[in-house]
Amino acid sequence: MLSGQLPKTFDPRKLARQGLQFEGTLALNKFEQLVASLADDQGEVKISLHFYMSEDHRVVLQGHVEANLKLICQRCLDLAELPVRVDLNLMGVLTDEQAKMLPEEFEPLMLQEEPMELIPLLEEELLLSLPIVAYHPPEACQVQQSYTTESDEELRDSDAQAEEERKRRNPFSVLAGLKKDIEPE
Repeated sequence: MLSGQLPKTFDPRKLARQGLQFEGTLALNKFEQLVASLADDQGEVKISLHFYMSEDHRVVLQGHVEANLKLICQRCLDLAELPVRVDLNLMGVLTDEQAKMLPEEFEPLMLQEEPMELIPLLEEELLLSLPIVAYHPPEACQVQQSYTTESDEELRDSDAQAEEERKRRNPFSVLAGLKKDIEPE
């Protein structure tokens, strides 16, 4: 296993034939498209990659990418640090037809003649893992704690009352009563 310096470009076929593994980190600010979606570009991305050949002699790239990404919480508009981990399970393909026929557990890795760039490949996976809307966990969000006038006990009581009211107002409860009146005994 190689640790430390990650390659900027790589040939998946060559690395798979050699069965190489890489572990290392890259500065978060090198992921330009990802940083555009974040509130802060400070930090690093931890990367672990394993290249190998499958039993049917196909290129496989497995591993994971981890980062603590800082986004704006849409509930309180404060900074929320969200841990993100993306598991990679890619298999090399040359055509779209091959991509459609991959085993279910693999995603396609389009192989090209020239070496591939590492950052765009990992950046795409990280972008896909971002939440549509970022939130703190409810217990950590300032809005949840600051903007309520009720105590925890009062909140639980009002939630229970609201649930009871919802059950009473069920429009189908009238039908259940009618059904009892119609059924023969």
